[in-house]
Amino acid sequence: MRERWEALDTGLQAAIAFPTLWVIFFVLNLVAFSQPLGSSVIYGVIEGGLFTAFLLVATRAEKSRR
Repeated sequence: MRERWEALDTGLQAAIAFPTLWVIFFVLNLVAFSQPLGSSVIYGVIEGGLFTAFLLVATRAEKSRR
């Protein structure tokens, strides 16, 4: 599975990862941290974008390591 993920274009990786991470962080902020809906949306976008960037950088580093 790792090879298939690494074989994808970076833009496609971001298109898959960002919505997934956005939903995870949105729900986490809304439910676990009891943030208001608007704040949860904003935090979800910010944190989802940040962690998507981390994921893309880590994927590139792992791919270049092999």
